[in-house]
Amino acid sequence: MEKRATQRHRISTSVVCSYLNSANFGEPVDGRMKNCCVNGLYAELGARFKTGTVLVVRTTGSSCGFSKDEGFRSLAVAEVKWSRPRSIEGGICYAAGLRYLML
Repeated sequence: MEKRATQRHRISTSVVCSYLNSANFGEPVDGRMKNCCVNGLYAELGARFKTGTVLVVRTTGSSCGFSKDEGFRSLAVAEVKWSRPRSIEGGICYAAGLRYLML
């Protein structure tokens, strides 16, 4: 049974994620936003981030017609709620659920 309080919108657009305080950490990580809602997004990323990490998420691809009211953000601060490895097309990416911190 679906537990989400808000509707998810399927999207496939490129994103770049970096630590909120990137001066102390590595390079930005590319990925794809696969769905979004007013509370957050699901993305498949090129690296793993620990649960609780605060990221700056910048969309580098199209909004695919979605608005802020539907959960699309071109720039957002989000917390990693979960992250796990996922095999896609013979490679590994990291599936991640991110919760928006500022609306």
